[in-house]
Amino acid sequence: DVLGLVENMSYFECPDCKKRHAIFGESHIDELAKSHNIDTVSRIPINPKLAAACAGGMIELFEGEWLDNIGQARKNEVIQSSGM
Repeated sequence: DVLGLVENMSYFECPDCKKRHAIFGESHIDELAKSHNIDTVSRIPINPKLAAACAGGMIELFEGEWLDNIGQARKNEVIQSSGM
């Protein structure tokens, strides 16, 4: 089973103005998710600090909330499958 889609390198957020830029073009993840009847649970930005944490084996120490929705997606799936 697929809990949902996570779009990596979804956008770049300017550190000065906080505007999001679609470096690789506009996303089509929602349409893809809908066509497969699954949810989009997260969009992970292009972030040099995140990339450095991954490369340095320190991702567990990186503060970010992009994947927080995955737990909720799993909880929803369990509720739906149990008929609650």
